[in-house]
Amino acid sequence: MVVFSANESDLTGMSTIRCVSPGCRLACAAEAMKNPLAAESRRLLGLLEAALLREARLWKVPLFKNGCIQGADISLSQHQQTIVWIGEMSRLFRFCPETFALGACVLNRLLSTVKAQRKYLKCIAFTSLVLAAKINEEDEVLGSVKDLVVRSGCNFSTAEIVRMERIILDKLHWDLYTATPVDFIHIVSLQASR
Repeated sequence: MVVFSANESDLTGMSTIRCVSPGCRLACAAEAMKNPLAAESRRLLGLLEAALLREARLWKVPLFKNGCIQGADISLSQHQQTIVWIGEMSRLFRFCPETFALGACVLNRLLSTVKAQRKYLKCIAFTSLVLAAKINEEDEVLGSVKDLVVRSGCNFSTAEIVRMERIILDKLHWDLYTATPVDFIHIVSLQASR
């Protein structure tokens, strides 16, 4: 039986699949040369499995009870409006779709972890997007937090955003990256384009 290992840190197709069964690397290399499509299919399968494992470990969504997030005063419609607002901010700042998806995932993971108050929802959402941008965007695209706050039209101070960043990072144990729907689209589209 051949066992493969995927590098889960990069779900964009840059990851490599390597055989971890003792003594069969040469056989796997020979098989890959004979049938590159089978090797590519195994590589795709490894990427998808790594993404699914990461998603299963980290994916959390807020639970709604009586129309509000359980333990909070945030309604379903307010949550939906906030996700739409994150999308609008992402487009305003010309962030990539991956940043929007990760920002929404960070927001959902936090809201499922803590009892957030409605008055902080926009600040949490904005900070989730900023953290996602720090992971996904180039420094030239990102700019400073102060510039983003001004461009957004929000009345947060830079200190409030930095404080919220620390809270989010602490509550999520500094592990912000989770597999997003965009990651799965990239993995499958890489296979389709080959």
